[in-house]
Amino acid sequence: MPIVSCQLLILFEHIMKKFFVFLLSTFLLGGCINITEEIFLEKNGSGKYSMTMDLEKAVEMMDMLKSFAPDSLAGDMKQGNILDSVKDNFKVFDSIPGITNVKKEQKGNVFTVSFDFKDIATLNEAMRKRNKKTETQKDLYTFAPGSFSFQDTTAFGMNDAMKELDGAGSADSSAAAMEMFKSMMGDMNYTTIYHLPGKVSSFSNKEAKLDPDGKTLRLTVNLLERSKQMTLENNIRFQK
Repeated sequence: MPIVSCQLLILFEHIMKKFFVFLLSTFLLGGCINITEEIFLEKNGSGKYSMTMDLEKAVEMMDMLKSFAPDSLAGDMKQGNILDSVKDNFKVFDSIPGITNVKKEQKGNVFTVSFDFKDIATLNEAMRKRNKKTETQKDLYTFAPGSFSFQDTTAFGMNDAMKELDGAGSADSSAAAMEMFKSMMGDMNYTTIYHLPGKVSSFSNKEAKLDPDGKTLRLTVNLLERSKQMTLENNIRFQK
């Protein structure tokens, strides 16, 4: 095998290993995933939260990769690891004060969890527990009468992780390995849907789209798209 090809495969394995370690240590577990996060917000700051994770393609990909994955990745690429990790993350919502009506559903490899939250502080605590962050983590959500925002500019750390992987080798070899990696991983789409209690008057994320009802704001980003900085940050103002 040519030396360049060997180096490329070594770099690709390095990228794969680092990427899986990163994903398996957070709530974004694997590639070829569609994640939809939905919040129904009331005027007093209470509301309902739901998240759906579609892992159908991810499981198919993992089954395919297991046949030729290097031994160093074998433990990380077990299908059970992904599914069990999702279930374990959903368990954290069961014992948080202010979180009620927790519901969990699995249809094949599609998982949905939903719950009611009494206020934004409770929702932030739930996200802190889900993401396994410390008490000092900056709040992801803020609320005041007429305004609601999501403050994460890192796409749950994906931007920093991908930057590190981009620099894993020389510019040319790293780019080639990343393209190989992304062609196998497919898309990782993260969608946020916010149902506001009043008509939306402005929002800061220009990638977001407002539904005809004037109260529902949708934003979908592909977290593996490197042509621009991906962000789910959004500062929204609505009629009180």
